[in-house]
This record gives sequence, C-alpha cells and structure tokens, in this order.
Amino acid sequence: MKLRANLGQYLSIIATASLLQLSANVQAQESANAELNSCVRNEQIVTTAKGAGAGAIAGLSAMFVAHKSNDAVKGALIGAAVGGAAGFATAYYTAIDTCYKKNPSWKPESKLERTRSYDELKKKIKYKPSQGIVARAEAVDIVAPVKADSQAEMNSTFYVMTPDGAETNITVERKLFVVTGDKEEQVVFPGDATQPFTVAGGEQRDTVRIPIAKDTKAGTVYRVEFDIAAAGMPPSSASKTFTVTE
Repeated sequence: MKLRANLGQYLSIIATASLLQLSANVQAQESANAELNSCVRNEQIVTTAKGAGAGAIAGLSAMFVAHKSNDAVKGALIGAAVGGAAGFATAYYTAIDTCYKKNPSWKPESKLERTRSYDELKKKIKYKPSQGIVARAEAVDIVAPVKADSQAEMNSTFYVMTPDGAETNITVERKLFVVTGDKEEQVVFPGDATQPFTVAGGEQRDTVRIPIAKDTKAGTVYRVEFDIAAAGMPPSSASKTFTVTE
C-alpha cells in the first residue's frame, strides 16, 4: 500500500513538472512572438514614414509626442494600406526581414526531409545515369485555410538525381509575391530566401512557414515560388497561389 502511495506521488510530481515545463515553453514562445510583433510594428512605422515622405514623418512624430503610440501604429498601417495590398505587404515583410536580421533566433526554422529513395524515384521517373545530375521542382502546396494573424505552411516537393546516387550540392530559393488583379509584386521573403544544401539522390520536401500579418485583409492573394538549382544549371521552378480567408 505504501509503495502504491509513493508511486502515485511520484507520478503526480512528474505530471506537475511536465505541465510547468509546457507552460514555460508556451510563455516563452508567446513572449518571443510579442517581441517580434512589437519590432515589426516599429519597423512598419519607419518604413511607411520613409515611403510617405516628410508629411507622414511629421504626423507620426506628433503622435509620439502626444504619447499616442497605438494611433501611431494605426497610422503606419493605414499609410501602408493606402498603396493597396502590395504596399501593405511590402511594408510588413520588409519589417519582418529587418527584425529577423536583428534577432536571428526569431526566424522560423525550415525543415527538409526525404520523401522517396533514390531507387524508388529512379523507377518512377525512368532516370538513366547518362542524364547526369537532374534537379527538378515538382510542386508547391500551401496548407489551407490561411488566415490573418497566422502562418502559412509552404511545402515544396523536389527531387535530385545523380548517376550513382551520391550526394550533391543544391541551392533552393523561395520567393513571395502579392497579387492584385493581373499584376503581381515581389516582396521580401520572410526568413531564409536562399539556402544551400547537400542532399542524396531522391525526392525531398522543404517546409517553411510564412507569417501573415494580423491586419491582412481577407481576399488578399499571394503567390509563392520555389526554385532549385544544381550543377550550375538553370533553376527549376514550381509555384502556388493562395488567398487569405476570413
């Protein structure tokens, strides 16, 4: 009976410790997110003011003097939005990039995993060693739905084949565009836009997460592009368009 009681106490302590650790991790993440959001807001104000000219700078300065920081933030966001979705996205993703450079630990990690072996893919695409090194982007997928104040998960599938299945160096590039009607404008990709990897022959999936601003309007359309290059050859590309929903 005593052993059972001690075991119960022990399990209770473990459970409590686990909950405390989970709570600490959540709080740490929330704190990091809050700091990132604060940094982004400040950088948006600077970017918007620079783009709008001296009048906007004077207006924002007056707001700061009056201690109306919230109004200053709203003013910056409105200023960015005046240029439409493209202007808003440019200000936001430029701010994100600046904050990531100042605080590298805030940058979301990318993930690369092998999804099909060399031998499996060789049979599937009927690859022959005489083709030499082949690197091809197959598809890009965005996990839906994508909403404001969230992250869009971008999964890019590609393959690399070498004559003997050996490892080879590749470079991947990720791009982000905001689409307005029949026009699109490239904005700064949040995170690592370009990365080198050394991979073995086979199929791979690259996963990154793209932050979507809290003030992004429903109906905003983005296009993501994934490029892969190897052995000095022109890059192979795949892309996907997605829309921010309510």
